[in-house]
Amino acid sequence: MAAKSVDLANLYSSERSRLGRLIDRIVRNPATTEDLVHDVFVRVMTGSSPEVRDERAYLSRVARNLAIDHTRKAVRTVDVSEETFFAFVDPAPSPETIAADRQALAITVGAIASLPERTRRALELHRLGDHTLESIGKQLGISTSLASRLVIEGYRIVQKRLDEAGAV
Repeated sequence: MAAKSVDLANLYSSERSRLGRLIDRIVRNPATTEDLVHDVFVRVMTGSSPEVRDERAYLSRVARNLAIDHTRKAVRTVDVSEETFFAFVDPAPSPETIAADRQALAITVGAIASLPERTRRALELHRLGDHTLESIGKQLGISTSLASRLVIEGYRIVQKRLDEAGAV
């Protein structure tokens, strides 16, 4: 299609919406669709295209190719926020986090060791052994409600020690 032999203004007005629908099915973005429709006609005006029998088919081919090229480029370039980017950089915790976690662990171990025997055992069975309150009660020979109170008391004491140390 030689640019001189075709009235581009009439062709643009008659084909713009059809090409827009074709492109939009591929790119799914109205602003990008409008830009690509304009690019189709810029290519036709500035390019050296061969003589074409069917201008509509030629425009459709150019539009489809531009839309596919745009989609391929969009897939290769992913836009990520700064926060997301730094989350990918190093998944390991920072030295400060490691030190704080070690301190909190030491405080927790100390707090558990200082608990009364029955409370410590109930908390260990619940937290570390993944036992139910009923199971804890049976193992310690106490009621389920007392097992619950012991576990809660153990958690409270550990939490209080962590709060006092500023570790939480």
